Amino acid sequence: MQKYFISLEEFQSGYLKGDTAFQIKNVLRGKIKDTFLLGIEPKTYLAEIEAFENKEIKFRVVKEVTGNFELPVFVSLFQGYPKSDKLESIIKYGTQLGISEIHPILMKRSIVKIDPGKKNTKVERFNKIAKEAAEQSFRNRIPRVWDIRALNEIDFSSFTIKILCYEESAKKGEQAAFKKAIQEATPKDRIAVVVGPEGGITTEERDSLVRMGFIEVGLGPRILRTETVIYYILSAMSYEWELK
Repeated sequence: MQKYFISLEEFQSGYLKGDTAFQIKNVLRGKIKDTFLLGIEPKTYLAEIEAFENKEIKFRVVKEVTGNFELPVFVSLFQGYPKSDKLESIIKYGTQLGISEIHPILMKRSIVKIDPGKKNTKVERFNKIAKEAAEQSFRNRIPRVWDIRALNEIDFSSFTIKILCYEESAKKGEQAAFKKAIQEATPKDRIAVVVGPEGGITTEERDSLVRMGFIEVGLGPRILRTETVIYYILSAMSYEWELK
């Protein structure tokens, strides 16, 4: 069964419009009485098609569907902006794995140069990817993808646990800090995870983050690519918090 996130106004109107209506009618070939899920954050409802009216679909709410599909702790990714379309994959699969929000960050070794005139368009696309991934994975909420900013513009003061994925820590065999951090986390915590771009994190950036309370962590004996790190992080968190 497919899930669609819609606005409260659209939900109250009883009509689906735009891309959602097009998807159900023309792609999935929906029929009267077909059912689907509607997400109005953070609630989910079972609905059925009552009628097709031009480009809109009239629906009826059958019942509220209970269930929590979110990680028990808030996890925010601060991703050093990578090249190519890697960030889109990070958003898509990070959302499926439970990330709470994503901040694309320009760091000293970020190769990509962002055209200021295209920033808003990029962020809109990133949030659309997050929405579609949240629907696919039956999330209760859509992770927000924030504006593209420089590392020195970020305020980390609201986070209670701050994790810096640092390649040099892995090379030195550090293996305990990440495990300790997630084992001690509680639902009240807010976790910030910083991942560098392809070239890694500079010594200056590392020193600045450590002064702000970040813990340097290694993620096992193998060096991971920038687009792989958050998958490792979220999988380990899910195992620790959800699969025991």
